Amino acid sequence: MNSTADTHVVLTLVVPPEAEEALLETLLDHPHLVPGFTSQRIEGQGQQVTFVGTAEHVRGRAAYRRVELVLPPGNADRLLDLLRREFASPRVFYWVVPALSSGRLA
Repeated sequence: MNSTADTHVVLTLVVPPEAEEALLETLLDHPHLVPGFTSQRIEGQGQQVTFVGTAEHVRGRAAYRRVELVLPPGNADRLLDLLRREFASPRVFYWVVPALSSGRLA
């Protein structure tokens, strides 16, 4: 097991679908900060979720995309500064947590 608790964090970004392509392009344009990432389609629910369109209001769920990155804390801070300039929106949510371990199985 590779311990990364002191050296890496998991940065999770939740963005509306209309921002997904621009966000992914931005991440790919900064390989010095972003070694790689995963993305997936998700649905948001709750009092602070903004619904777009009638279908989301009826279903009570809003479409979003989640992007997760494992990277050094300093890179996460620099990336968040960059993203705040390019994607400032109350519909973009993020969180950062320690990565207890990470690595490849082979």
